[in-house]
Amino acid sequence: MMRHVDKYSGPLYLPHDINALSINVDVLPRAASLQSNEMPDPDDNKDPGESRDSARNTAHTAPIREDELEEFLLRGRRQIRQLLRELIDVHALVSVHLAPDGLSFLSTLLTLSDDEEWLFLDVSPSETIRRRTLEAEHLLCVTQINKIRIQFRLEQSTEIPLDGGLALAAPIPEKVLRLQRRDAFRLQVPLTHKLRCTLPMPPEQGDEAPQRKIIEVSVIDISAGGLSMEIPAGKTTTLAVGDRINGCHLRLPNDTVIIADLEIRNAGRRIHSGGKEVLRLGCSFIGLPTQAENQIQRYIYQTEREIRSRA
Repeated sequence: MMRHVDKYSGPLYLPHDINALSINVDVLPRAASLQSNEMPDPDDNKDPGESRDSARNTAHTAPIREDELEEFLLRGRRQIRQLLRELIDVHALVSVHLAPDGLSFLSTLLTLSDDEEWLFLDVSPSETIRRRTLEAEHLLCVTQINKIRIQFRLEQSTEIPLDGGLALAAPIPEKVLRLQRRDAFRLQVPLTHKLRCTLPMPPEQGDEAPQRKIIEVSVIDISAGGLSMEIPAGKTTTLAVGDRINGCHLRLPNDTVIIADLEIRNAGRRIHSGGKEVLRLGCSFIGLPTQAENQIQRYIYQTEREIRSRA
């Protein structure tokens, strides 16, 4: 169990030589170890993949690429410091990812220096992970606050004594990605995009050949949490609310193919102008990998930007 870390409002004097820095702040409590959520020592007999998933699921975060998300980047020093102070105040769990080897561990932001030029984080209790942290090219820190994803990169991190223990010290980031999650927001897919999804259908009763049918449908709207699609009447009559369709292939306009499992949450028949009848299904993604979710989010943001640029 991690203890809350109270914000420290006292002075922290940082010499120009960070390697000579030694701070003893008795009033600043340390965060307890997170052994169960840490990336394990490679020397341990634990499964690294299992621990990595545990850390990711606990913090609900994984790093995403910042390219093409320029409009969501904070660059103002005042804004960045204010956001870091807020993360410190709410004791937000931070998933620290080591680049480029991909190891990660859970941490907490402890405090800022008196001049607010340095950020201090809790270290991993694993000596191996601490050593790999200092050897990393940079650190990617990911967290959430009020359902908003926060991500920033730390350079030139080092260990310093703090409150009778150790802390990671690094210059405050030059930019911070502040990304509002859009699980509930659904993008109405432009007609020109022709977003398609192929569904492997179970054989219907009475079919002579017991093989799965593949049908292709139009995606009407999409979010990181699910999508709506329309199936022409007559193509299938076996789908119902609660059904699960595994191994669907969602093809984005850039030809990226996402393989996903869908669960039908609602269904209803609609008649378009001209008398065309369709079956509209509202589906949620089941166990969607983080990479696939990020690809969908990126498509949504790019499409929104295109729509705004034409407005």
